[in-house]
Amino acid sequence: MARISGRGLSRLVTTAAAVTLVGTTAGTALADTPAQDAAATRRAALSSAADAPSAAATRQPTADAPLFNVEGVTRSGEFRYYRPDGKGGLRLGGSSKSAWWKKTKASTNVDHDRDGRMDGTYELRTNGDVLYQGTAGRASRVASGWGGYNTFFTPGDLGGSSGSDLVVRDKKGVLWLYQGSNKSRDYASLSPRKRIGGGWGAYTAITGRGDLTGDHKADIVARDKKGALWLYKGTGNAGKPFADRSRIGGGWNKYTKLVSTGDVNRDGHADLLAVDGRGALWLYKGTGKASRPFASPVKIGKSGWNQFRLLY
Repeated sequence: MARISGRGLSRLVTTAAAVTLVGTTAGTALADTPAQDAAATRRAALSSAADAPSAAATRQPTADAPLFNVEGVTRSGEFRYYRPDGKGGLRLGGSSKSAWWKKTKASTNVDHDRDGRMDGTYELRTNGDVLYQGTAGRASRVASGWGGYNTFFTPGDLGGSSGSDLVVRDKKGVLWLYQGSNKSRDYASLSPRKRIGGGWGAYTAITGRGDLTGDHKADIVARDKKGALWLYKGTGNAGKPFADRSRIGGGWNKYTKLVSTGDVNRDGHADLLAVDGRGALWLYKGTGKASRPFASPVKIGKSGWNQFRLLY
């Protein structure tokens, strides 16, 4: 698994957290143990952002190069979160095995206040509901009917709202943008969706977190069916959030997963993580240059990473 350093397994929050659904079923409480356990573990993961290792030789996180957990759900239904160790590796922060995670279709962490640290999580459930949980530990339903989306992530602020936006893809290959709120009392809210464009069904992986090109705008990358990786530079305009694509390189079909969580090695640039067919985890350090956004890969996890059904 990951290269483990530091204090190892951190303390999990054991106090059950209340999980309340709001919206069309306002006031309906989820009081079952799996929901409580999941909320408590996620709260521990969110609070762990304040415990990230810090050293004089590393840069503090920013919205352009945020410091997020690497989180995942295994095929057996176990949730795990890892913290960057400040040296390009990861250390296990905590885990939880619960029936709750088996119905998690996708998740993505967000940095709504743009301080470079995660402060909330959007989760897409298998029934199409979208839940949001912040550092307070309460999970609220903020949307429903999202079961048709097969891609679900946030690259950051794409359109000037200052909050973290959600990018999703439907079954017809259309990419959509949901802008997040930048108001502290309204972090969970999402604007009506905006159509980014069609044809995105040609890609087998789409991801991104922060600025990959040095222009202080959030970017994404996409892998096509032939294994070529493409860069879509952010524009900062919600009406057209991405510029025309540019080719990064080929050979990316050797990876089963591509994940971007921000700055893993604390050098001030957003990075890319990749899992190969043997389950090894590779770090592509960001360069901040559009002409060559990533340096050569470095293996940071020997094996075991293909056991994750979800990795984000």
